[in-house]
Amino acid sequence: MAGAAEKKIDIFTFQRAKLLQQYCGDIFYIYENDNQFLCVLADGLGSGHEAHLAAKAVIDTVKKEPEEDLVLLMEHCNQAISGLRGAAVAIIRADFDTKKLSYVGLGNIRFYMVDNHAKLSFPLSTTGFLSGKRQHFKQKVLEFKPGSKFLIHSDGLVLKKVKNYLTSSLCVVKTGHTIERLIPDIPMDDVTFVIGKFPE
Repeated sequence: MAGAAEKKIDIFTFQRAKLLQQYCGDIFYIYENDNQFLCVLADGLGSGHEAHLAAKAVIDTVKKEPEEDLVLLMEHCNQAISGLRGAAVAIIRADFDTKKLSYVGLGNIRFYMVDNHAKLSFPLSTTGFLSGKRQHFKQKVLEFKPGSKFLIHSDGLVLKKVKNYLTSSLCVVKTGHTIERLIPDIPMDDVTFVIGKFPE
């Protein structure tokens, strides 16, 4: 599943389930209003239906309160996933007024951003996964500039020289299709990525 969404930010999304199973253990959610953009990616542990349920619990929680403080949001997601398989989760929020991007992550989700001066930022997630057990979440704040590009993906995507894709002169959709062509038709893991560009 791939496509371009009608959003203020140029976005391309892609998802393919492990071995083309009915249920994908990765789920993403995008929320945008006049002042901010939020994207969350949840990767349920393992694959299949149980992994899907864990990721869905996270996404359903975010959908209820997408403008909540990110650390509190992660705490609520952690509570929601109690008793389920667990999930790696990353959330980004861009504030269009302050040009600040906030990031909170736990587990093997990767996030990269390149500003219009070709500087690559890649805040690392905290080791572990949401499980319902009490955890401490750290929020990192970056500055983005008009035209900055970003990529967030699950560990099913193995991508070398990420900066080359984010500094390419190609539009977001063409860049997304370029990355898509690197993914096997029948992948051995769930694969999800979201690539975007902030307004210039």
